[in-house]
Amino acid sequence: MNMRYPVRGVPAARLKYGLPPLFALCLLCAGVLAGTVRAQSITPLSLPPGFSDDSIITGLLAPRAAVFTPDGRILVLERGSGTTNDQNTASVRVFKSGQLLPDRALTLDVCGDSERGLLGIALDPDFATNGYVYLYYTRQASQGAACAYNYHPDPTGLVGPRNRVSRFTMAGDTIDPASEIVLIDGIVTSVGYHNAGDLHFGQDGYLYISTGEGGISSLAATNDNLNGKILRILPGNGPAGGYSTAGNPFDGAAGARLCGVDLVTFGNGPCREVYGLGLRNPFRFALRPGTNDLYVGDVGGGVWEEVNEMKSGGGNYGWPEREGFCSNGTLCSPPYSTPPSYRDPTYAYAHVDAGANVDSAIIGGAFYTGTVTGLPYPAQYAGNYFFADFVRGFIRRMVRDSGSGAWSVAEPDFATGGAGIVGLITGLDGNLYYLAAGSDQRDGELRRIRYAGSENQAPFAKLTVTPGGGPIETVFIYSALGSFDPDQSVPLTYTWDFGDGSSIATTMLTVTHVYTAAGAKTVTLTVTDSGTPPRVSPAAHATIFPGDEPPTATIRLENVTAPGRPRYFVGDTWGFDVAAASSDVVTCTWKVDFHHSDHSHPFLPSPPPEQRTFVTNYNESEPDVWYRVWLTVADTFGQETRVYSDVLPALATLRFDTEPTGLNLKIGEQQVTAPYEISRVVGVDISVTAPLTQPFSGLSYYSFREWSDRGDRQHVVSVPDSSGEFVAAYRLIITDVFPAPQEWSIYLPALSTEP
Repeated sequence: MNMRYPVRGVPAARLKYGLPPLFALCLLCAGVLAGTVRAQSITPLSLPPGFSDDSIITGLLAPRAAVFTPDGRILVLERGSGTTNDQNTASVRVFKSGQLLPDRALTLDVCGDSERGLLGIALDPDFATNGYVYLYYTRQASQGAACAYNYHPDPTGLVGPRNRVSRFTMAGDTIDPASEIVLIDGIVTSVGYHNAGDLHFGQDGYLYISTGEGGISSLAATNDNLNGKILRILPGNGPAGGYSTAGNPFDGAAGARLCGVDLVTFGNGPCREVYGLGLRNPFRFALRPGTNDLYVGDVGGGVWEEVNEMKSGGGNYGWPEREGFCSNGTLCSPPYSTPPSYRDPTYAYAHVDAGANVDSAIIGGAFYTGTVTGLPYPAQYAGNYFFADFVRGFIRRMVRDSGSGAWSVAEPDFATGGAGIVGLITGLDGNLYYLAAGSDQRDGELRRIRYAGSENQAPFAKLTVTPGGGPIETVFIYSALGSFDPDQSVPLTYTWDFGDGSSIATTMLTVTHVYTAAGAKTVTLTVTDSGTPPRVSPAAHATIFPGDEPPTATIRLENVTAPGRPRYFVGDTWGFDVAAASSDVVTCTWKVDFHHSDHSHPFLPSPPPEQRTFVTNYNESEPDVWYRVWLTVADTFGQETRVYSDVLPALATLRFDTEPTGLNLKIGEQQVTAPYEISRVVGVDISVTAPLTQPFSGLSYYSFREWSDRGDRQHVVSVPDSSGEFVAAYRLIITDVFPAPQEWSIYLPALSTEP
């Protein structure tokens, strides 16, 4: 829940950071949504004929995962902002007998910023008797700032925030926080993103856990840490906790250790918990019913999204050396060439749609078994694996050949139009359910996809009102645009209740109304179709404010690290506060989002009152990024206005070349041919690698000599605040002309990184 606190006029003397009254930055974009009308429920998916998308739970705060209990309850995780208007308070909610219980089953102090928080849940196979609930969450730091960044390496695993797996005990509708038994600790979350966090029990009784590489891609490739992995443990049954790793691929390896209990996350031998490695951010996965086969959705970098079939342990799924079927950062075409040390994905799709690059983020899925309470899905869906994409909003299905066991993707997409899908699960009734985060921290939902056959389905009502408030003589315009009927039983009848005792039923999409009395009014729209029998939609609501002008406010931003510098470097601290507000403002709400191209991530979902700064910690490899600071103000009647200001990055262009030019380099995770130019945010760390040798002709070859900045053959370049050039010099080794190898040095002296 977003934080609200009194501001009442906001005199300039109250503001922090000593900003001047007319402080303005030309490079800070601003926007206003005056008199904002609260949106209602999430728009249903576009599904094949006969399918229905039903809302089950509404009003969830940043939902991240859900699970069904054997007795039919649903436990839902809210990532952060649970009960105290604090982004670092997470909760477990209980849906029981058709109602979301007002009392939380559990609240936890977490780090709920960036992509961290309460992320995963699983029930013990014997939950009905022991009440064990397993949670994956980001614990706060043991020293210093609770939710700081860049605590890696951390040899003890004790200091910085870390991702943790714990067991709790549930009794009735309550989970006792004192019952926590920590199983695994010390999973790196140094930069706040790529945390993964899914939990599932297999048929073998083992708990399978997905972890992200924490924004440090090199961690995924080795078995001496817990990041970028699928972990497999057999939890102990009793108050002592603990777990076994018997049967895991590295359990008996020389120097193997339990990395989750000694709080050391890297070095000193392989981790016995590791089952699969080489994963970037396996946010969601599923086990095929009746087997221990995992189907892992691994969120890709800039090119591919993957579904990885994991039938046995020990496999390396490529990251960061490979993405999709290709060398990392590249598009390639069949036939694919896979090194023997890697396992290819079962399916991968590129970030390309209609020839254009689009952002993507796979959400690994759920299986439809074919057994349903009620009307089953058509036969072709039995045994299918369904997965989604958080950004592109689709749900796809994979079909398994019963003879060969090979998987293929069915076309067209099963569903489109999703609003931030973060999880798919199979319900006790056999239907597919999905969690939608929506566009706001307050409007998440759990929804069900069922097959209705020829049944007349209820329409969906969507309303907008313009404006949200104004003088008493204001003509308010009401629109039902966006309302629809899934089976096209038209015409539709729109029934408006204006909240003042008057109403109208019409087939027109747009109507107007003028109020005679001031005060908040709740407007209600229902839609009735022309089917047999007619069906009426769930009601859509909005609150408007005749006789009340919308409140106004502006945001003041400051680069605290470098006052006066209008664009951010990675690591800068930025302050935000209210610059000015109308006298009727009584409450305000803040949040900060991190934008990446055409999608965004909650960065500070609801900072507490004392927090008026944020650190631009994202070591994002792409230049099309920025931070958006949102302020929502409300007046005494409850009318809201939303404003925002964007904090844009400072960019620098880097040129990488070889001497002689035209040789290969690895920049970040991408194989390139020199010369190669990139634009990046100042302060971003980029890994650069010059191959030790490169072919010349015959048996002759180029041998690496030095980088112009005197760095190691593989080293990290921090993007400077001005453009620069880095050159890898090679010597030519002639082996097929002279009796003995001769060395020909071809290189440049060290070059400055200044232009």
